[in-house]
Amino acid sequence: MVLKLIGLDLKKILDKNALLMAFFGLLFTFISSTSLKGDSSLSRLMGLEGLAFLFLIFGLEFSKASLQEDKAKKKIEFVLANGVGIKFLVIKYFGAIYLASLITLLPALIFFAFKTRIGVPEIFNFLLTSGLYTNFLILKILNTENMNKMAGLQNKIILLGVLILMVSINIYIFTSVIKLYLISKFLILFSINIFVALRTNKERIGVTYF
Repeated sequence: MVLKLIGLDLKKILDKNALLMAFFGLLFTFISSTSLKGDSSLSRLMGLEGLAFLFLIFGLEFSKASLQEDKAKKKIEFVLANGVGIKFLVIKYFGAIYLASLITLLPALIFFAFKTRIGVPEIFNFLLTSGLYTNFLILKILNTENMNKMAGLQNKIILLGVLILMVSINIYIFTSVIKLYLISKFLILFSINIFVALRTNKERIGVTYF
C-alpha cells in the first residue's frame, strides 16, 4: 500500500522541472569541483556537505507538489480522521521526497564520486545526512498549522542547513578529526529530529489554516 502511494507521488513530482534540477545540480557540482584542491579529505567533505545541502533544497522543492499540497488541501486531515497513523504518513512522504531528490541528484553524485574517488563510508555519510534532513523537513511541514508561514519555514530550514554545514566543516578544519566532525554533525541532526518528533501529534498535523 505505502509503496504504491510512494510510486504515485514519484510519478507526480518527477516532471520536467526535475530534469532541469538534475542539470543544474550536475552543473553546480562540476563548477564547484574545479575549485577543490585535489583529493584531500577536506575537499571530499566539503563537496559531500554541499551535495547534502543541495539535496535539502531539492527536497523542499519536491515537497511543494506532494506534502505541502496535500496539507493545504486538507488531504492529510482526512486520512488521519480515517485512522491512518503518523508513522504511515512520514514513511510515505519520506519515501517519495527522498527518492525523488536522490534520483534527481544522482548524476551529480556519480560525477563527484568519480572526480574525488569517494568510498563507501563517505557515500553512507551522505545518504544518512540527506535522510535526516528529509525526515526533519517532513516533520516540520506536518507540524505547520498556518500555511501562510510556509515560505518563512522553508527559509528557516535552508538557514539551518547552512549552519549545520558551517559548524561541521569548521570543526573538521580546526581539529582535523573526522570522527569528531561526524559525531557533532549527526548529534545536531538527530537532536533536532527527536525534538520535532516529540512535538508531533495528530492534533497539530490535522490543523491547517491560511
